Amino acid sequence: MRMKKNRGQMRIIETILAAIIIVSALFFVNFFSANPRASSYEVDDLEKMGYSVLLDLDQNGILAPMVYQSKWADLRTALKLTLPVDVYFNLTVYRLDGDLLSKVDNDKIRSDDLTILSDAKNVASVSYGLIGTSDVYNPRLLVLQITRG
Repeated sequence: MRMKKNRGQMRIIETILAAIIIVSALFFVNFFSANPRASSYEVDDLEKMGYSVLLDLDQNGILAPMVYQSKWADLRTALKLTLPVDVYFNLTVYRLDGDLLSKVDNDKIRSDDLTILSDAKNVASVSYGLIGTSDVYNPRLLVLQITRG
């Protein structure tokens, strides 16, 4: 009788040891495996994020008043609040004068640390157009450059 009790206990101990070995092997394989991510996917994700942010601000009626009333600090704050913390940006606003694009914003709509944006490998650029207010045709082109820091 004693032999049966010992054999059952050994099976349980063997099962527990096997489970520990399998879990630790999976942990080490996952820990040391590289997560391949192509840079084109990163740029695509950033482009989608940038366009989505500009579209959301425009659909909520926030973007056009800030651009046409030159409220650059408010626009910068809105972008900082809507973009994730690790995303750095530079927004340039152009006015269409005939066939020429003239810069309007004087480099005021950007992240605090612009060196990260200039040194980054993956920078996405998104263009977004505003046609004007309800009574005046006054086109603006917004170019948003974003990267992850």
